[in-house]
Amino acid sequence: MRTDPALQTLNTTRRLIWLLLVPVLLLLLVLTALQYRERVADAEQAIARRLDEHAQELAALAQPARAHVHDMRVLMESVWNEPPDAGPGLARALQPHQVAGVADGFSLDGARREQQALYGQIWWAEPGSDKFPEAWQRRAQAFTAHVRRVHAREPGFVASWFAGMDVNTSFGYPFVSTASILQSLELPSLQSIAALRAQAAQRTRARLASGPADAARQGRWGPPYISQLDGELVVSHMAEVVVDGQMLGEVSLDLRIAELQRRMDGWRPAAGRGWIVNDQRHVLADSSLPLRPSLRDGGRAVADTHVKSALADRLPEGLAMPDLAQALERPGRPLHAGGWVLAAAQRPGSPWTYVHAQTEASLRQAVLPSLLPNALIALMLLAMFVAGQWLLSRNFVNPAMQVLAYLRALTEQRDAPAPQLGRRWQLWVDAVTQTFRTQHELQRRERQREAFKSAIVDKALAAIVATDEQGFIREFNPAAEAMFGCSHEAALGRSVAEVIIPPRFRGPHEAGMRRMREGGPARVLGKRMELQALRADGSEFPVEMVLWRTEVDGESHYTASITDLSERRAAAQEIERQREALRQSEKLSAMGSLLAGVAHELNNPLAIVMGRANLLEEKCEDQPALRGDATRIREAAERCGRIVRTFLNMARSRPAQRGAMCLNTAAHAAADLLAYSYRSHGIELQLRLQEPLPEVLADADQVGQVVLNLLVNAQQALAAGSGESRRVSVSTGVDDSGGTVWLRVSDNGPGIAAAVRARLFQPFFTTKPEGLGTGLGLVVSRSLAREHGGELSLEPASPEGGTAFLLRLPLGGNLRPAPPPTQPGELEFHSRGQVLVVDDEAEIAELMRAMLESAGYEVASAESGAVALELLDAARFDAIVCDLRMPDMDGAALWRAVRSRQPALARRMLFVTGDTLSAGASQFLQSSGCASLDKPFTKADLLGQMATLMPAADEGPTR
Repeated sequence: MRTDPALQTLNTTRRLIWLLLVPVLLLLLVLTALQYRERVADAEQAIARRLDEHAQELAALAQPARAHVHDMRVLMESVWNEPPDAGPGLARALQPHQVAGVADGFSLDGARREQQALYGQIWWAEPGSDKFPEAWQRRAQAFTAHVRRVHAREPGFVASWFAGMDVNTSFGYPFVSTASILQSLELPSLQSIAALRAQAAQRTRARLASGPADAARQGRWGPPYISQLDGELVVSHMAEVVVDGQMLGEVSLDLRIAELQRRMDGWRPAAGRGWIVNDQRHVLADSSLPLRPSLRDGGRAVADTHVKSALADRLPEGLAMPDLAQALERPGRPLHAGGWVLAAAQRPGSPWTYVHAQTEASLRQAVLPSLLPNALIALMLLAMFVAGQWLLSRNFVNPAMQVLAYLRALTEQRDAPAPQLGRRWQLWVDAVTQTFRTQHELQRRERQREAFKSAIVDKALAAIVATDEQGFIREFNPAAEAMFGCSHEAALGRSVAEVIIPPRFRGPHEAGMRRMREGGPARVLGKRMELQALRADGSEFPVEMVLWRTEVDGESHYTASITDLSERRAAAQEIERQREALRQSEKLSAMGSLLAGVAHELNNPLAIVMGRANLLEEKCEDQPALRGDATRIREAAERCGRIVRTFLNMARSRPAQRGAMCLNTAAHAAADLLAYSYRSHGIELQLRLQEPLPEVLADADQVGQVVLNLLVNAQQALAAGSGESRRVSVSTGVDDSGGTVWLRVSDNGPGIAAAVRARLFQPFFTTKPEGLGTGLGLVVSRSLAREHGGELSLEPASPEGGTAFLLRLPLGGNLRPAPPPTQPGELEFHSRGQVLVVDDEAEIAELMRAMLESAGYEVASAESGAVALELLDAARFDAIVCDLRMPDMDGAALWRAVRSRQPALARRMLFVTGDTLSAGASQFLQSSGCASLDKPFTKADLLGQMATLMPAADEGPTR
């Protein structure tokens, strides 16, 4: 009995469905298990990420305290030897302190409240001393003035203190009575603190001696305790003050940590427990504490009941401290131990660690609901496979078999009759019929397309060469025959390397073909390449080639479109010869812009070197050797600064701006710029400049270019010679008539031939070797001289030889001889006031601060415009020195903010900038009318500008 093929197909399909169902269910089970592990891992990673975010917030909370303690330490070390004088206010406020009628030193207990609000608390109880030394008074005033401004903008800071190491004194802010201090120390008098201080100093020195060399610079955190000021929970951050290698005292800050419990309330985990602990594993915040006002306010109940306990005393039942200690030793990595998932996170430099503990059971309970969709998918798959068996045999198998039979018939007979399968399957039958008809039509069109492509290849103007994967030629069109001088028949079947590639390039060509056959990267496909090709007569010529790859029946074929570049190269060479002079000029301009950019970037470090050298000179008044070294450093830095300004002036693109300038200045600038080039070529450069020389009305940049061009020409003329004594002399003077100043550049070289002298100022004429000159330098220089009403001329030949050029410029009507440069020590500054220095570069800000403080100004510094505005709200200043370019809020934005608040102070702002090429900077300075100071600058430059800015003595400080 014969079985129906459709029934056989249906039975086979059923068996296949069941055979597929079992593996799918098994696969789903495996995927569920893998998904469970992945969800658990994701949950652990989420815990680690959340802990890392909390640790980052904790580090951010501690950073202001660390920065403040660092600033207090730096302040005390910087003013220790020479503390500033802030007046007699503190001396009048200090009162003798007595205990039971016995003298016990000095303090501010008896001062007025406004004095206590200004100076905080200062006490002196050195045994055998009957007064508070003036140097200590100055240090205390500088310290409390600084911390008072910081406390005004940091509400979390409770108190800042300095305690002497070997001297029984302390001062800090805000005010706290000595009675409270003695009560917290459980001591009867200030004099009795001396023994306690001595013991603490001995322990501190022993600890630092046994630790790293820089331990005193890093600071340390203390345990939590109750503040004697407001009864709130605080921790102390401390650092030692070291001057000249001697431990002199300790600065400390009391920081409120009620914020830690508030943060913990916001981080409260949905499952498990969380703690914030310090390095001694004292609990500072606990997620198990209930949300109530006493905890949110950070009162004494928090410290006494919860915070003073160790972490081991706060663990839930079942959690062992050794397991949690392992998590603390490797923060950032979740740990499974004893049925718990433990994790800790701490950022480098942060004193606090966030610790999290969660049972593994709660983690599984959170993950398992996510696996419910997998179970539903398994049930749906089973139902779908069962229903599919019935639907498949009724609606798919039989019709599909008939359609398949129709497909087979169409492959053998184009007009085979179509089966009638009803409306649902009729669309498929029609689609099959239309597909076969379309296929026949496409085959016909393909034959036409092949004929069309063949015609294009044969008529193409570019040479087209096609090869197989082994590099044997399969197509060689007529343009290729004409280009390479080889017939189509002679080229077919031969290696393309043998026919068109020169012998020296065949090795790399074969290596590239072999690399592509082995599956390596195709480096040349689709790219335009210029290379040398080979004609049949053995001659080589340049071509441009584009190579592409085509896959035909699984085999790679390569086709190249080749164009002869012989005529194009010849035309390009001719054009290149005609443009060579202009290109050389553009290259020199681009090099000048590049050098100007590099010079601009040197402004900041040059300013630091010049300023620090200047300050070092002042500090070494009584040490001539050191002062001489500092002077040489400053002079070298000033020379670098002149070179930098010369570069910037040459690169500045702007209209001509004429003003008073001196030819001697242009000569010095050009000599500095070319000094190394002259020395490296063995040429002596002599300057014979008349001093003083009257100024002229001219564009300094243009005149500088003329002088520089004359010196470069002289150097190049002498560099080619071989004489032992080669000299270039630059001299200046005033004509006898008094109406013209002149500058002469002369050398002792071979001179200029008479036939050449007549053409020397013609455009594009040059006597230099190819590549060294454009023939435009002297033409442009004479043009600039004539635009200024002067003249540039070649002086008559001398019997001794050599060459001399003379530049003449007319004097301005009201211009006088330039005064000699002012030396740093010649300026006297009588103004004193409060100055705010704003600069995002700490070194520049510190330099300007040192310069101003050495001149008697009281200086505060801000690292940004936002901090400067806060200081302006908290204190009064007479002037502001500000960097023009800063991130976030630049100098222009700060000026606008100051103008809206304090218009008078906005008129006394000095902007320091190295961005001399910026059009925006120039427009702002011009519109604002503010003074400016270019980097690099000297102390005299800065103080000279400040002398013009500071208000008159009777005006008073600016609000």
